[in-house]
Amino acid sequence: MTSNLLWLTPLLPLVLGLTMLLVRDRRVLAALDVGGSVAVLGLALAIARRVGETGPVSALGVLRADDVAVVFLLLVGLLAAVVSIATVGWMRDAVARGEMREDRLHYYHALVNGFVATMLVTVLADNLGILWIAMEGTTITSALLVGFHGDKHGLEAAWKYIIVTTIGISFGLFGTVLVYGAAAHAQGGVFEGAMNWSSIVAVATKLDPGIIRIGFIFVVVGYGTKAGLAPVHMWLPDAHSQAPTPVSALLSGALIKCALFGIIRFHTIASGACGPAFSQNLLLVFGLISVVVATPFILVQHDLKRLLGYHSVEHVGIIALGLGFGGVVGTYGALLHVINHGVTKALVFLVAGDAIGRYGTRDMRDMKGFLAIAPLAGTLLLMGAFSLAGTPPFSIFVSELLVIKAGLASGRFASVAVFLVMVVIIFAGLVHHVGQMVFGTAPASADRARESRTQLLGMAALAAVMVLLGLWIPLPLDRLLTHATEIILG
Repeated sequence: MTSNLLWLTPLLPLVLGLTMLLVRDRRVLAALDVGGSVAVLGLALAIARRVGETGPVSALGVLRADDVAVVFLLLVGLLAAVVSIATVGWMRDAVARGEMREDRLHYYHALVNGFVATMLVTVLADNLGILWIAMEGTTITSALLVGFHGDKHGLEAAWKYIIVTTIGISFGLFGTVLVYGAAAHAQGGVFEGAMNWSSIVAVATKLDPGIIRIGFIFVVVGYGTKAGLAPVHMWLPDAHSQAPTPVSALLSGALIKCALFGIIRFHTIASGACGPAFSQNLLLVFGLISVVVATPFILVQHDLKRLLGYHSVEHVGIIALGLGFGGVVGTYGALLHVINHGVTKALVFLVAGDAIGRYGTRDMRDMKGFLAIAPLAGTLLLMGAFSLAGTPPFSIFVSELLVIKAGLASGRFASVAVFLVMVVIIFAGLVHHVGQMVFGTAPASADRARESRTQLLGMAALAAVMVLLGLWIPLPLDRLLTHATEIILG
């Protein structure tokens, strides 16, 4: 029964998206979108429960759910459901302002559901080839969404996104082929199952360390491009800033985590074949570069959505740092940060979309008094910003603290020192940007209408999770993260 859920979960949004192409009524589209997304979250929870009770489950020989996959599956399901609820109000306002054409809404909803389906296949893939194909599928569907408005900047961002990530992911394909060849050789020339992650991990100690090292380098560069790791991050700020707001929330909250999922799968293989030091050191280097590179861009940025895009580069680097520091604490902290950042960034992008709609601009220098004209959304923006800056009692503070603790425990004092300096600088820059935006006198042209109920509902749900995980980690989530950590560490 559970194996059926594995293929039904991505099939549901795919079928729903195709069905939406036949629908024209905006309210029917919204109902289908919300209902389908909530159903996907329900299926993800059912899979998580079964994995927790009986262990990993497989389906069709290419799909598999273990505790690592469940972490990412729940994140994708949660964000898909919450963003679909918030989209109802956002879409109504966007149509009223002329930002979205009502006769194209069915295309938008169909693409979003196709995008969600490809992400679900990515995190449920046992076959590394299917994982790569699904990752390419996310590029196609999300690129069409990035350029959905059809304006010059959106099309330029979509084109840049396709070119950069396709070239990058080609490196990931070459790395996958190398690992596949090493696995087939380790199995005595038997190619059956040599592409499945579960089979490769079982013979990891027999793999040729030299080939796996080269393969892992290609994988980190390839999937790291899609994840937004510096210095191969150049597509991310453009794509995230030009996409429709709900898409930006999914791109930053879920998509880049799917690419990290691919890296984690190969990290486990490399650790078994070469020992943990090689893959950890490589991830540590990429993580530190990402945090350092993002810092100056965050300080000088005036475009609100580009600012949030560079924050994604920083936090992807923090996840890589946690994996690079290694050990139980570092790996646990990295997985927790996947969830914390996904939830927080989706929240902040949704609030940013509301603010941009009110002011008619993305330039934060022209966005004053947001707290006065939208008290609830302004409060949520402050909460999300302080969470991104790593302050208590919000969730990101906890996972960042675990990453720092792991770095100190592993003796990487110089790396921790650089990380802490960057975090302090970023905190100051973020407080400055957001402080200018939420306080002061709002321009007369700003829209002072009440916040949409569905938008507030979606944002409030994400804020509740953000605060909860900063104060307390529920026992089922702790068990899930602990078991996932054990799998990654082999």
